[in-house]
Formats: sequence, structure tokens, C-alpha cells
Amino acid sequence: MITLYKYTHPSRAETVVWALEELGFDYDTKELDGHKFEQRHPEFLAINPFGKIPAITHNDKHFTESLAIIEYLNDLHPDRPLTPNHNDENYAEKNYKLRQVVSFGLIEIESYLWILTKIKVLENYEGWPEGTAENCMKNIQNALPIAISWLDDQEYIAGDHFTFADIYYHHLFNWLKMLGFELPEQVKGYLKRLSQREKFPRR
Repeated sequence: MITLYKYTHPSRAETVVWALEELGFDYDTKELDGHKFEQRHPEFLAINPFGKIPAITHNDKHFTESLAIIEYLNDLHPDRPLTPNHNDENYAEKNYKLRQVVSFGLIEIESYLWILTKIKVLENYEGWPEGTAENCMKNIQNALPIAISWLDDQEYIAGDHFTFADIYYHHLFNWLKMLGFELPEQVKGYLKRLSQREKFPRR
């Protein structure tokens, strides 16, 4: 049995929930109240010493970091449906595209989103100099057209079929919405299509 540790509120753990649903794995969840700092309790620090969500346990081993967890789960599945098919003659190119898209999101969008969230939502300035939020927004706005352009002539963000990149970008685009970024109709349509998937988590 796979056990997923998640917050009582939405977080990166929801991407792991979606992956588990897509892959059809049985799992249970243990919810931690971040407002009570339950992720810092010794019981959870034994699972993830960094005290971060999400984490999973499987076969008495612990796994952390949402994207790495999703790739681990995908590798457990005999068909590895969340990555390109190894038997595809264009596998190397399609796998590169998947990695490029995810790397771009991590470096050019999420890194700035996290700083913005600390400043605007968590009110945790950590000594950020004046203008940091504005610079983060500028960098995100410069990167967004590139990410959005990947949807110009394909249904999914990294190519012609659904991958874990779509789970990740669903998270990123909704994070942007939460911080007040206006998304174009193209992205809204993409998010709507993803939310209509049979295995999209609705709980």
C-alpha cells in the first residue's frame, strides 16, 4: 500500500493525488495541518527530515519531492503512461520535450512563484529587498508566452499525449491564477480539458 502525506489544504501533494488516480494505484492519505506545524513533528520528520509535503511511503521506504514521486510511481506501472512510449521511434525527441517543458516550468516560473507566494500570501519576507515581488512578476510574465505557445498546435503541454508535465502545469497555471495573473482563453481551455479527464481528482 502507498501512503501519501499531504496538507489539509491544497498544495503540491494534489499533483501526486492526480498521478495516483491516473495510474490506478491503491493508496491512503494522511493529512497534516500545516497551520499547526504538524509537518515538523518528529513522526513526520522521520519520513522527510526537511519537513516538507508531499511525501509517500511504499514498501517501508520514504519518497519526497512531488515530481520525483510522480516519476517513481510512473515507473512502478508496467506501461509507464505518464511519459513517452519507449517503443516510439521518436522517443528521444518526445522525452526531451517532456523534460524541457518541466525544467522550464521549474526554473522560469515556479521559482519566482514561490518567492511571490512567500511575499504576498505567507507574508514571509525573509529579508527580500524592495522590488523583489515586482521583479518576480516581470520574470514570470516574460516566461509565460513561451509556455503558452506550446499549446498553439497540440492538445497537451509537452506533445501529443497526456504526461506528468500536464499534471505539473495544471498546478502551475492554477498557482498563477491564485496570485492574480490573468490567463488567456487558450490556457483556460487547456485547464478545462484537463479537469474533464476521467481520473482527475474531484475530492
